[in-house]
Amino acid sequence: MVEKPLNAEQVVVLSSIDWDTAWQRHQIFAAAFAAEGREVFFVENTGFRNPSWRDLPRLWRRLRNLAFPGAVAGSNGGPEGVRILPPRVLPPTWVVFRLLNSLIFLPALRRKLARAGLRPGAACVVYVPTATTIELVRTLSPRVVLYDCASNFRAHPRAPADFPARERELLSLSDQVVCDSDFLFEQKKTEHPRVEKIHQGVPEEYFHLPPPRGIWSDFCYYGTWSRDFDAGFVDALAAAGFQTTVRGFSKPGAPSLGPAVRRHPPVAREDVAAGLALYDGFLLPYRLNPFLMGVVPAKIYECLATGRPVLAAPLPSLKALEGLVYIGETPEDWVRIARELPRTETDELRRARVALARAHSTEIEFGRLKACLAAAPARKPAASEPPRAGLYAFLSGLGWIGLLYGLAKASTLLTQIAAGRWLGPEEYGRANLVLAAAAYLQIAPMLGFPTAMGKLLAPEQDEARRARFISTALAAFAAWTLLCLPVMAAAHHALGRALGLPDSLFVPSLLLATANAVYVVVASPLLGLRRFAHRGLVEAAYGLSAPFALLAAVLVLGPDHRALISALCAGFLLASLFALWCQRSYLALAFEPRILKAVWGYAAVAALNLLAAAFVLAPARFILHACRGAEEVGLFSAYFTATVQLALALLYMLQAVIIPMASDARGQRETWDMLRRWSAPALLGAWTFFLAGLLAALALFGRRYPMRWDWILAFSGAAVLALAHGTLSALYSARDFSGLRVSVIGGLLTGLGNAALAAWLIPAYGVTGAAAALGLSFALGLTFFLGARAGAGSGA
Repeated sequence: MVEKPLNAEQVVVLSSIDWDTAWQRHQIFAAAFAAEGREVFFVENTGFRNPSWRDLPRLWRRLRNLAFPGAVAGSNGGPEGVRILPPRVLPPTWVVFRLLNSLIFLPALRRKLARAGLRPGAACVVYVPTATTIELVRTLSPRVVLYDCASNFRAHPRAPADFPARERELLSLSDQVVCDSDFLFEQKKTEHPRVEKIHQGVPEEYFHLPPPRGIWSDFCYYGTWSRDFDAGFVDALAAAGFQTTVRGFSKPGAPSLGPAVRRHPPVAREDVAAGLALYDGFLLPYRLNPFLMGVVPAKIYECLATGRPVLAAPLPSLKALEGLVYIGETPEDWVRIARELPRTETDELRRARVALARAHSTEIEFGRLKACLAAAPARKPAASEPPRAGLYAFLSGLGWIGLLYGLAKASTLLTQIAAGRWLGPEEYGRANLVLAAAAYLQIAPMLGFPTAMGKLLAPEQDEARRARFISTALAAFAAWTLLCLPVMAAAHHALGRALGLPDSLFVPSLLLATANAVYVVVASPLLGLRRFAHRGLVEAAYGLSAPFALLAAVLVLGPDHRALISALCAGFLLASLFALWCQRSYLALAFEPRILKAVWGYAAVAALNLLAAAFVLAPARFILHACRGAEEVGLFSAYFTATVQLALALLYMLQAVIIPMASDARGQRETWDMLRRWSAPALLGAWTFFLAGLLAALALFGRRYPMRWDWILAFSGAAVLALAHGTLSALYSARDFSGLRVSVIGGLLTGLGNAALAAWLIPAYGVTGAAAALGLSFALGLTFFLGARAGAGSGA
């Protein structure tokens, strides 16, 4: 094979088929690149249309390949040098599918390609223009892009509505276009300046079959039998006394064949050529429709290489071969042609077929493809393409967390609402006193371990060091927690008096505080590892298990506050075990004091943020309990849970992405820039969301929870301010120690302000005063953050 000056050691193929389907140009060219020693990354079909029931076998194969990743690294029938990657993406049809692909599945696929070894500067061969493949092309930073247009997709009956626009977009991104048919060549040469007609050709083994017998009685179609073919042509030959065989896979929905037609199963690809020696001629019984107007049969030159006659339907692409191929428009024409073969077939005709096939061998056609790639002008990736940072990086990380964390928090919110409805305001108020006390008690065991692990683990790339870091930090947390628990238990009377907590509620508070601390700390390394999908799954394990645990607890304990606390503790325990399982490869017997010192120094400072959060969560409940009783605490908690608590949950999700993403100077600049552009519409959308969510939640809580518009407006406004405040706090804490100090001071200012305002306003105004205290305190902290930003300048 003649080496062409293709300056790309790697080739990525964005295919429109799966690797284990019938052998076509997608696999042929990929295998040829690999045979030259290039690394080939074969991304299987990313979708073109919504699947139907006929696609179930293909979808099952895809799920099987995803479940057994060993099939990815070239073992799924792929030759040496071809890495086969089944993409975990949704069809590029509906807007929501495209959004999920962009935010979640395509970033995961790019990471998968990078882990497999793909680097910027590869040659990219694209087979179908969709939103999915175009986004991949834009973000893989290829040296050259070739659009291999082998199907008239724009005439496909189930093509997406915007397919013509997508194809124009891919054409604008492509440095070279190749087609395999005259129809597509004529179509594309008016749409792109560089278009060549290249077939996949015929392998050498097809030229070495014995010559035909000279008895023209046995005909065969070989390949995948599908709805693209007309059984009437084959049945007519069989009915006329000719032996006819259809050999190969049969797709769901393929036309039925008459009983006289023999059906043979497919054979291994390397045995196909030898098996053709049994037949006197070959059949290409295509249907005629707009989609197939651009089809050149993949096997046309294979058939010609044998020298045998070919009976074909009148495809436009075969018009140029008339004289070497017998074209019949009707089944009756085929019968007539077959009967006349003893008169029309000659040795000269056979030699002409073989000569034409020789001119289109796979070696020659692949050489032409390489020449096209080599001659295409090398591109310089746009400045915005390589890292795709800023909003894109933020949304990519947020995608997995958002999808699963949102599902989990929705489940948790429904659990709280169900508890409020079943327990009633008084018992629900007692349960929330436990939650308030736990917010303080969890500070001692948790400290700032989660923030420290998210911050310090993110820059570390060495897997062995990551394992030592995680193991040391978790061991330190376990030892510290075991030390804290007996001390807090012994001091429970003093702590209870300090918190204004009845003795009967202290033990549940301590259990909940410990369970929550274990859960948050054990799950936090997943964020530093940037395994956002696993962190989302862990949160989903907690959120989705909580309602079932609540139902079981209510059945056992009745409508008692202990039912909600028991359910939450059970959810935390289950999710903690799952988090450990997700990071099991990083857990080892390791303890490095140097790592412990770094974690401890960061954790001790960051713990002040937990104290600030406790001052937001707890004071109103304790003051309301002292002034108005447990029922008023329950009413406050219903409004708080559906607004501010939800905002704090959303903040945890945002912080999970902001802290790793904004932990260097570049990330800080990009995130601040994103906030400047998007904060106003985001806050307006958030206020609408909280307002609508609170109305829906109150309807679910039931009639025992009054719907008051002054409370609704005050709590939804406080939630928006909490969201803005927490976002800036996370951005400061991700920057460096000085930023962390700003974050801690702003948080403490907010928390202490809330405690002071609550003590002043609640005795006079009750729940209204509690809502006002929240809003004013978040506004105070937000003002401090904005002032610190202005004082530090744009370089902060």
